[in-house]
Amino acid sequence: MHTRMGWVGIRVPAKGMKKRRGLWVAIALGMIMAWTTACRAQLAMVKVQTQPLGLRIPQDFLGYSMEVSTSGQGLQPYRGLQAGPQTGNEQPQYALGRPEAPNQGFFQFMRDLGHGVLRLGGNSQDNTCWEPEHAPHPAACHGTLTAQDLALFSKAAMATGWQLILGLNLKQNSPSWALNEVTAGIAREMKPSEIFALEIGNEPDLFRRGARPASYSPSDHVREFLGYLDAFRQDSVARRYGIAGPATCCGWLNARDLAAFVDGVGSRNLKLVTVHHYSATVCGDRTVTIAQLLNPALMNRFDQQARTWVAAVHSRGLPIAMAETNSASCGGMPGVSNAFASAVWGLDYMFHLAQDGFRYAYFHFSYRPRGGSSYNPIDTYGSQRRGGRWQYRNVAEPLYDAMYLFAKHAAGAHLLPLSISSRANIRAYAVSECVGCSINIFLVNKDISAGGEVRVHVAGAGGHASLLMLRAPSLSSLAPNVRYGGVQFDSEGHLPHPHDSTLQPDSSGDWVFALPNASVALLTVPAARAGLDSVKNAGL
Repeated sequence: MHTRMGWVGIRVPAKGMKKRRGLWVAIALGMIMAWTTACRAQLAMVKVQTQPLGLRIPQDFLGYSMEVSTSGQGLQPYRGLQAGPQTGNEQPQYALGRPEAPNQGFFQFMRDLGHGVLRLGGNSQDNTCWEPEHAPHPAACHGTLTAQDLALFSKAAMATGWQLILGLNLKQNSPSWALNEVTAGIAREMKPSEIFALEIGNEPDLFRRGARPASYSPSDHVREFLGYLDAFRQDSVARRYGIAGPATCCGWLNARDLAAFVDGVGSRNLKLVTVHHYSATVCGDRTVTIAQLLNPALMNRFDQQARTWVAAVHSRGLPIAMAETNSASCGGMPGVSNAFASAVWGLDYMFHLAQDGFRYAYFHFSYRPRGGSSYNPIDTYGSQRRGGRWQYRNVAEPLYDAMYLFAKHAAGAHLLPLSISSRANIRAYAVSECVGCSINIFLVNKDISAGGEVRVHVAGAGGHASLLMLRAPSLSSLAPNVRYGGVQFDSEGHLPHPHDSTLQPDSSGDWVFALPNASVALLTVPAARAGLDSVKNAGL
């Protein structure tokens, strides 16, 4: 009788070979599928608790910090920096536009974030002068602040509903001269309701680099600050404005010196305490890589320091703002600060700022010679057309997409407790507006290379969920290749309806989906059943 050898060494009659071969194929395929599933490592497991409601993120948490002018910043061109894609005779422009031609498209980008505060300060604040011919040190006035500039700031406030923090020059150290700017300029060109606060000086801990003697100390700064305060309090116009400070960034950015500033100035004289921080720097021709920006140790060190600053200020009954911040000081790192890496860094950073206790977070814009800066959330280009008319083109950079996602889906809500299990650099946050409300869960893939499946469990919740993705081909992708729900902002700040997908829970009640590298996922799940039941039982 003719016989053949089967797969596993069994002698099988020829007439039964066809039937048995099919059985063995099925078994083998099943084993392969099981092996593949077992070997496919789960990227992250997230477990969300619906109670208790944690810290509420303020609705107006996010805002902008912007140079008071494009002159006097003291920034040198970065050797590798090139302006973004331009057409015709376009050149980088001040985001607010020009006094005679405000940038209405940029104002829409501001409105898209909801309510906020626009801080006008930066390096140019202390190098730009109101009536420079009357300044004590005219040679230190590298730019001029005019009534037309103040009117432009007012137009921005009126068009957006945002209030303004307006910086005053402290380097000149002349209270009477600064008072004239307030009474003859700000009070005439702007409505009092448009001003959130006046900020006296910018980064005084760096004044020792030429503007003050090397011995200049925090107590010297307090004495100068009080000189301005005293002049303002004696004037019926100036005394109605709130005051912010110290706008420290560096040597004096610590709990001891912040406490000394508040105690020296007097907490009753301050509306807001302001500090500055950049996660990295490119000053002095240094460079920053994507791996360095996304290193978890960077955020951990920041948290440890920042919580001491916040505690020192809160213990004195005042709110604290991260009033100037971004990825890398001195204009950002090309290919990093303007790449998708800035979006995943930025979204994670916003949640850390909120958790650490900051009341506000303002992301900075600056303007380097020959090409602008790499970290601006919105880049603006413009050209003057026939008849003198200005036309602007605004480009939403990846950081802005992250700001928009946070403003739309996290601001105004309470943080929820969660746990995440992952060997990759994945971050997760959950928020809800109330007990029994829907829950927004953010999965942020900050890993350099990892991507894969994530599983989300929400206590007591089930049903259809929606999944929105912020994605790019890679962490180094630039704005043209970044998609928010599959779409992009146009030049005027309008976003077509983003696409989301419906996700059903699996047999265990969890939501499972792919989180590719270079992506952020927003999973919105229905109100938790347990949360609804507890509300009913409480009679609410």
